[in-house]
Amino acid sequence: MYRSTTHYIPPPMSELKSHYLFKKLSNDRLSLIFNGEVNDKITDGIIRLTDFNVNSLEDLSKMRNRVNFIMVECFQNLVRHGKPDNSDWLNDSTLFSTRVVGQANYISSINLIDASRANMLKEKLKQLNTLEKDKLKALYFEILENQQFSEKGGAGLGLIEIARKAGQPIDHSIENVNDKFYNFYLSLKLASREELMQREHGETLRFTRQFDDEIKNSNILMVYKGDFSKESILPIINIIQERMYSPDESSRGKSLYSILVELLQNVSRHALDTQNKEGLFMITFHDNTYTISAGNMVTAETKNALVEKIESLNKLNNYELKDLYKKTLKEGMFSEKGGGGLGLIEIARESSGPLGYAFDDTDNNLSFFTLNVTF
Repeated sequence: MYRSTTHYIPPPMSELKSHYLFKKLSNDRLSLIFNGEVNDKITDGIIRLTDFNVNSLEDLSKMRNRVNFIMVECFQNLVRHGKPDNSDWLNDSTLFSTRVVGQANYISSINLIDASRANMLKEKLKQLNTLEKDKLKALYFEILENQQFSEKGGAGLGLIEIARKAGQPIDHSIENVNDKFYNFYLSLKLASREELMQREHGETLRFTRQFDDEIKNSNILMVYKGDFSKESILPIINIIQERMYSPDESSRGKSLYSILVELLQNVSRHALDTQNKEGLFMITFHDNTYTISAGNMVTAETKNALVEKIESLNKLNNYELKDLYKKTLKEGMFSEKGGGGLGLIEIARESSGPLGYAFDDTDNNLSFFTLNVTF
């Protein structure tokens, strides 16, 4: 891979939004957001990641099975109905997110539907939101017995099950895109009955619609904000591997996978030792170029060391980086936090250009450090 070192061009500002997103999601214990095509292979990783983040929360741990069921049903709805036929000329409007905020789990999805289905879906949701739990159960078995199925699944069985398990009206909006397609927004807040009684009408839907615009305008494929301990990064790696490339699929796939693992481990090792190793991970795709970003809080001392290290790596070509890697592997100092900068060297070797970075200074003599890798 050719790696230009003649001059450093920082990534566009849209690719340096890690700190902005970290602040926007500051109250989130977990945020996992997908934009674009999804597949059902990643549901297991999503459940494992969510379980890790909710097991210590009393109210949510009690409804663990219900949360997982609804999350899988929403995700499966996107897999089955995410993109109608003949919509390739539109920007991909599929989005899925799960967020843990306080003692609540928010689940949201967005997908395109054919205009011919819009009125039918509006009427179906209106009906579901007025039915009690026993009547929802009766409707479910009625459809099941009548075998009202199509190639894309049961006739609304997924939505009926979501309504049954949620125990609340489904927040939704069906909005016109053009004369052929509509956007279908669905959002749920899963929490204790007491907390649900205090919620504002449409609060989950407002965030979903606003965030949908921001994600798409920034060409973001995925965002993860939360804990970066070993227990968290393993399911993240699994999710990304299934969502993007397998490590043996192509040379580009191998580079992507290698960078992903190194960046995630880098945050896990070097995030501040607070109660949780908080950080943010993001993938964008624009003009056939991937940009992978990872960010976490660092001290002023760490900031200075990182600037010196990154600037020195950006001056080296591929052959020099390879030699430095071998030398560091042979002579470098190793500790619990990794081996003598091997991770950064490996990232620099896989990158198609100089490493981009940014520091956003905060209070208490700390900075939010973002590392951007393009290829």
